[in-house]
Amino acid sequence: MEGKSYGQLLMEGFVKAIPWAIVLSVSALVTLKLGIGMIGPEVKKATEYVTQTAINRSMNTLLNDAVYPRIKQNTKEAIEYTVKMVDGKQAKLRK
Repeated sequence: MEGKSYGQLLMEGFVKAIPWAIVLSVSALVTLKLGIGMIGPEVKKATEYVTQTAINRSMNTLLNDAVYPRIKQNTKEAIEYTVKMVDGKQAKLRK
């Protein structure tokens, strides 16, 4: 053991490990950047596709022959109810 203390041995180990840690970190960073650069456009295309598909499906569902007339009728009834309520409150205020 050549008379070295545990502290000296530990320090030598750290000194030898630091360059390898730097090389590993740099290589991982470069690999990650290259991977993101190659995958990034595909992710963007996939996001656009999913968004467009969701919009198309929701519009098809809303404009379906069975659903749209009910939405239209409910909207009409809501407007009529609101007008009656406003007219009723105005009549009470006039008295």
